[in-house]
Amino acid sequence: MLAAPDGGTIVTVSSVLGQLCAAGLADYSASKAGLSALHRSLEAELRQSGDEAKVKMVLVEPGQISTPLFESVQTPNRFFAPVLEPVQVAQAIVSAVDSGRGGVIRLPAFAILVNWYAVLPASVQRLARYLSGIDGAVAQASSKADRADSSSQQLQTELDHVKED
Repeated sequence: MLAAPDGGTIVTVSSVLGQLCAAGLADYSASKAGLSALHRSLEAELRQSGDEAKVKMVLVEPGQISTPLFESVQTPNRFFAPVLEPVQVAQAIVSAVDSGRGGVIRLPAFAILVNWYAVLPASVQRLARYLSGIDGAVAQASSKADRADSSSQQLQTELDHVKED
């Protein structure tokens, strides 16, 4: 990219969960936090090298996207944290790349405020987590999946018994 006459754009797709870290998603949250940190470090290195004008950096930190990974997770509050369609995020990325600007893309609206969460007192953070339901969403999805798995195993056992008879 540095050798190309027009430079280029590096797009890093992370998540607000890299900063909010929901219960039950330690691995996902840690990997997204790592991506965001890697992005910011690379951005600082480009700035230090003087190549920031040539290589644009776009960090994407969306909320929940309607993908198979989160299809069983019910968003606790669709008004404040609506589930995004992948095309919405893709359009924002393409728009940023086409405009030639770098920066941070956070969708939906609540994601713009995620940096402020870290400066809140711990008691206010706990209250916000409780009111948002963030820590229970994955647990509910897991218990539903476990019940569905158990039901399908029971059905299979019954079918096996019917076949034996």
